[in-house]
Amino acid sequence: MKRALAGLALAVATLAHAAGPTSAREATADLYARMSAGDPRGVECYVPAAGFTELDGDAGAPHRIGADAFAGLFKSGARIALRVEGLQEQALGDVVVVTGVRVGAITPPAARPAADAATPFTMVWQREGDGWRLRHVHLSRSTPM
Repeated sequence: MKRALAGLALAVATLAHAAGPTSAREATADLYARMSAGDPRGVECYVPAAGFTELDGDAGAPHRIGADAFAGLFKSGARIALRVEGLQEQALGDVVVVTGVRVGAITPPAARPAADAATPFTMVWQREGDGWRLRHVHLSRSTPM
């Protein structure tokens, strides 16, 4: 069932990606669908050349994430099963702030499947040409579901 849902999520994401997300909210959902599908090219289109900053709820300071980090994650064999819920956006010119809750888990290779967690987040997106580029992610502490 999970495999069928992942396939359906990728099919929907592929259609949305082909047409191009028209909002930062759609770009957010598409980003997580592409991560869960292990689609490096689909993820790379959202990552600026210089990467983006991320502040994780467990980290002491922001760090920079580039396309190479996603490539490493996909090559690692980790299982990614993430989706987003409750998305809201606020436009500030060509910059849009998206808030919501990330649901799911990233399970390291050869580990037992991780339990789903709910992680509130804030993302800062910038419209660039005909696409969206992620500039910053703030992940709050996750809570088990």
